[in-house]
Amino acid sequence: MDTLSIDQSEPLPVRTPASVAELSALVTQTRAAKHGVYPVGGRTTLDVGLPPIKPGVALDTTGLNRVIDYPARDMTITVQAGITVAAVQAALAKEGQWLPIDVPTPERATVGGTIAVNQSGPRRFGYGTLRDYVIGISFVADDGAEVKAGGRVVKNVAGYDLMKLQIGALGTLGVVTQVTLKVKPKPEASAAVVFGCDGGSLGPVLDLLHDSKSRPVAVEVLNAAAWKAAGLPPAVAAEWIVAVGFEEKAATVAWQRETLLAELKTAAVREVAEVADASGLWAATTELQLRSDSSNIRKASVLPSKTAEALTKLPAGLVHAHGLTGVLWYHGDATVAGSTIRRGPPLTKKSAPRPGAVAPDWELMRHVKKTLDPDNVFNPGRLFGDL
Repeated sequence: MDTLSIDQSEPLPVRTPASVAELSALVTQTRAAKHGVYPVGGRTTLDVGLPPIKPGVALDTTGLNRVIDYPARDMTITVQAGITVAAVQAALAKEGQWLPIDVPTPERATVGGTIAVNQSGPRRFGYGTLRDYVIGISFVADDGAEVKAGGRVVKNVAGYDLMKLQIGALGTLGVVTQVTLKVKPKPEASAAVVFGCDGGSLGPVLDLLHDSKSRPVAVEVLNAAAWKAAGLPPAVAAEWIVAVGFEEKAATVAWQRETLLAELKTAAVREVAEVADASGLWAATTELQLRSDSSNIRKASVLPSKTAEALTKLPAGLVHAHGLTGVLWYHGDATVAGSTIRRGPPLTKKSAPRPGAVAPDWELMRHVKKTLDPDNVFNPGRLFGDL
């Protein structure tokens, strides 16, 4: 029997239901045994969250991997949660469409798992996050019943907004089985402007980008170590490297690129270079979020206006950030105030301060958990610790 260990837990037997009915029966049986259900998909983010606190089963959703409905003219797609993000993008590409969400290892990451960890990347500045694209969802609750919220049309106000609860819940509120997503036309062109600057100039440079007449979809800031780790060209000899990306019609991208280059002439930057197709750049910076060589990864959010200040105060390590959204990533052994541990040894995660120490809405989140999953069946301990 296939088994799986999560954060050095005792091996969990893996079950891969081929239908929602099988999944529901498994949830019902597991709850009756007072065990836990640990949903897994592509297994790319198993180290996100705290260690399990109950014996149970690892519920592999990859058997639910079909496209249910794709009315391309309506610009929506309905898929089962175990389908990979790459498979969804491939289906959309046939109609010149895409889901503009950056996901590490999309060929393995499932849609359900991406929703569970609320994955996003560089393009969140221009396109938003999954909360902007999930318009319908189905999940199996603790009694084995499949609950549905939202619908398959963009303008839908039916029912409670249970979709938002599942996004970022780390699978603690039920097992997502099906999702309807709003999609967009694929941009005609993509380009980026890359340049370097020192720590003292980073703040004014980000202010310039905020006030720019151009409209970038991504503004990534990396220190020299992160740029090297991502294996990105061109080689920029600077303390900080900034990549600014544009995606639109070809003529629009050209105008925005030229506009930014003109604005940078008066800025304290150097080694300005252009990247004709920025898709590889965003993929590489997104992959840093799950960098295999980093044993400790922390994520923090600050006010966008404080991004430069926060970055320059971080301890030595590999650092990257979504420059105009205030989302920072730090790879290193130091503790970063106000951050969440995205990867780290189980003992470190267990001893870290509970989010309640810094998040005033923590008790509300715990209340939702206890209301929807009173027996603590789904991913027990993984997000909330010992309730």
